[in-house]
Amino acid sequence: MSAQKVFVTGASGLLGSNMCHRLSSDGYDVVGLVRNNSNLTALNGFGGSLVRGDLSDENWLARQMEGVDFVFHSAGLVTFDNRRREELYRVNVDGTRNVARAAIAARVKRLIHVSSVAAVGIPAAGELADESIVYNKFKYHIAYADSKHFGEVEIEKAVSKGLDAVIINPATIIGRGDVYFHSGVLLKIFLGKRIVPYVAGGMCVVGVYDVVDAGVSAMTLGRKGERYIIGGENLTFREFFGQVAGVLGAGGIAIRVPRLAARTAAALSEIISSITLSPPLLTSAHVVSSTLPHYYSFEKAKRELGFTPHPVETSIRQSFEWYRENNLI
Repeated sequence: MSAQKVFVTGASGLLGSNMCHRLSSDGYDVVGLVRNNSNLTALNGFGGSLVRGDLSDENWLARQMEGVDFVFHSAGLVTFDNRRREELYRVNVDGTRNVARAAIAARVKRLIHVSSVAAVGIPAAGELADESIVYNKFKYHIAYADSKHFGEVEIEKAVSKGLDAVIINPATIIGRGDVYFHSGVLLKIFLGKRIVPYVAGGMCVVGVYDVVDAGVSAMTLGRKGERYIIGGENLTFREFFGQVAGVLGAGGIAIRVPRLAARTAAALSEIISSITLSPPLLTSAHVVSSTLPHYYSFEKAKRELGFTPHPVETSIRQSFEWYRENNLI
């Protein structure tokens, strides 16, 4: 009997690369989709195969999915630079639509769509957000969050047309393989710094291996059309940076700064970015997002997927060790 086949988009990224390694080691026949300019460092030792392309061609995607049992859609653009709204929608919305339609055409058994807690609505003060909260962030003008929300809308449309799909909403992911420094930048900025500024607030953090476990479980245990928040620990920024400092052995101090100062710094960063044509270190959307209550309940994933998260400190340590092994930090 031949192995079941899985097609993984975003295979060079933090979650995609770890999913490729896991599924391959579990005996699946894995094909990873990477872009022509993808950094393949995180795929070293991967036992499956790779194809090069992008999410823009629905028909090409359908051909790649011929004979595929499961699709794990983790490709996406992560940026809080609102000036890239059009690109965010092209990748996270149009690209997701193309993947979903291709999966229908190829008659795959199930698609696991990787969304984000950014696509989950804001709860009442003092409450944890869960999967039932209607998206209510449009007034905050966070293009990334809006794009992830509309990506989910495309999956819901495809489900109504017969696609068997499950959505997972990971919190901020930490772990080995973050070659693009999405969350790993939080380790990078702390290393060697005497003072690290932060604003009041916090976030939910989860280890990449835990998200992979949840994704694998969702392939068989997830209910069609349902979404599952995948979190680990709800931490204030002070608590999170305290854990980072402990792992890095850094002597830096996390200092809380007023929101006005953070907004001013973001405005300056965006001006400098416009002049130098380099990505901004801080954006207004970063500041706005960080002040929202990003604390989540992941009880549904525990009940239905058997999800059991591990301490975030373990994932911070694994991330740091991987960066050092690969001379990236």
